[in-house]
Amino acid sequence: MSNTFDLFSSIASSDVRILFLDTETTGPDPTTAEVCEVAFLLAEYKGFTFTGEKQVFEALVKPSVPIPPEASAVNRISNRMVSNSPPAEELTEQIRKLTEQADYISAHNLPYDYTILKRQYPSLFGGFNKSTHIDTLRLSRQIWQEIPSHALQALRYRFELDRDIRGEAHRALFDTELVQSLLHFSLKQTDCLDLQNSWKSLVDFIIAPLEVKIFTFGKYRGNLVEDTVANDPDYIRWLLKQKWLSEEQPDLYHTILSKTGAKK
Repeated sequence: MSNTFDLFSSIASSDVRILFLDTETTGPDPTTAEVCEVAFLLAEYKGFTFTGEKQVFEALVKPSVPIPPEASAVNRISNRMVSNSPPAEELTEQIRKLTEQADYISAHNLPYDYTILKRQYPSLFGGFNKSTHIDTLRLSRQIWQEIPSHALQALRYRFELDRDIRGEAHRALFDTELVQSLLHFSLKQTDCLDLQNSWKSLVDFIIAPLEVKIFTFGKYRGNLVEDTVANDPDYIRWLLKQKWLSEEQPDLYHTILSKTGAKK
């Protein structure tokens, strides 16, 4: 696939512009992974209504390290495919044309992509703080708390989000368009209809504490949080005293507080 830069439908004055994005990378660790493909879709909204105006940029990227076969098995991008592609820094000005217009950024599991993009493009993404983040993974967990998987591809098939999308799953542009489709579908749900077309209210809804049902670490890994709170209050009291709990596991921290009636 050749690198493409497709800017169209010049965006005039609007209420909000959201930059949907996805990265395909060299590995799962966002502190070390590098992009090997990027895609951005800048979309215009009036309230929660998509106007149809958008700008798109996608490109293969040659990382400074070889793409491991394990990564290629997921994203189907090989070292041969990126051998003639530009390094990440050569795309800076093209991406800047989109980031400069964006009011919000959105991705599925946004912290992963954002960590990488902020590291590789600090001048472009350093200004997007949490008040501008629309993470559709966390949004889906808020709306559909009982479904077994909130992975993007699982949601794609559950809600038929790909009806008007062409391309391959796990490629950057396909997944970027899928994120936009998921957001549009989410905005039609009761939880979002109550937000009165306010993007700030949507962000607040997304970042609100989620109830954690099962411990994922420690001696009670796999156990219900509710049972542990009832059966081992000494452990719970100890856990609440740990500074890292509220920083690294904020949802669990708030869940325990709610179940114990403890104060922050």
